[in-house]
This record gives sequence, structure tokens and C-alpha cells, in this order.
Amino acid sequence: MGGGPDARLLAAVVASVVFGASAYAAIGAALASYSPGPLALLRMLVASAALAVYAAISGMRMPEVRDLPSVVLAGLFAFALYNVALNYGQLTASAGAASLIVASIPIFTALLAAAFLRERLDALGWSGIAVGFLGVALISVGEGGGFGLNAGALLVLLAAFPQASTSPSRSPISKSTGRSPSPPTPYGRGRCCCSPSSPA
Repeated sequence: MGGGPDARLLAAVVASVVFGASAYAAIGAALASYSPGPLALLRMLVASAALAVYAAISGMRMPEVRDLPSVVLAGLFAFALYNVALNYGQLTASAGAASLIVASIPIFTALLAAAFLRERLDALGWSGIAVGFLGVALISVGEGGGFGLNAGALLVLLAAFPQASTSPSRSPISKSTGRSPSPPTPYGRGRCCCSPSSPA
């Protein structure tokens, strides 16, 4: 009772922050050697392999058959479209700007949840969404060098939308089964969607 934070939880949080923050700089560096499509496929292959090993070791349960449509949509939108659009966006948008624009994902999540799950937003929530969109607009304009819009920044913003769409799609599964779709499965679907980008 009243003990310190769990060491494993703390390590997981630190790892998430470090890897998440470094991803955009790593993408920018990798784009010097890979085109956006193959880079997205490479990321999916590495993530799928790592998660497959974890799933095998931990005995992770796979989704039920009734969950497969949501899993396929998560693979298409949250992994394939997100990574491809983000990679193309970072051809011209800086890593810093990309990370800040991707942080708009909770804004889209809130809007989608209000539209499809009938979750209510109060005045404070709508004010936060307005401020968030204003910040994204300022970053996009700044990346354009003046008052012009940077196409790469808009692509990164486009990437944020499909990523946000997965939270509302997972909610019905979580309510009916008490769990979210197993991570390796949507990663596998995303890998399949990115496979046309593989080198000949």
C-alpha cells in the first residue's frame, strides 16, 4: 500500500517515450536510403517479427473470428496507411514538425468517438480540439516557409487520421471480449497491405 511505481511499468513507459520520440528522426534518416513504401514495409516486417516472438513466449490469445473485420481495418488504416503517409510526409516535413502533427491523433479520436460511439464532448473538450487544430495549422504553415502550406505536413496530418480511427473500432471488441485485438495480427495485416512496395 502506497508503494513506489512498478519497475516494469516504469521501464515500459520510458521505453515507449524514447522509441516513440526517436521514430521520427529515424524515419528521416532512413528516407535517405529507402523510398517511403519499402520503408513502411520494412518497419512492418521488423515489428511483426518482434511481436510474433513476444506472442509465442507470452501465450497471447489471438482474436476471435468475429473480431477479424476490425483487425483487418486496423492493419489497413493504423499501420499501412499511417506509415506510408507519414513516410511520404517526412520527405519534406521535418522530424520535429511531424512528431507534433502526429500528436493531433487524440483530436481525431475524440471526434470519431463522438460521431460513431456517441461519446459527448463538453465545452472544454471542444475548446481543446479547436486549440489543437490551431496548433497543427500553425505548424503546417511554418513548415511551408511563410504563409504557404507544406505538402509534407499535410500528408503527416493525413497519417494521423487513420491512426486515430483504430481506437473507436477497438472499443466494441474491448467491451464484448474484455480485450483489444492482439497486436501482432493487425501488424501482419499492415505488412500484407505494404507488400506491393517490396523491391522486385
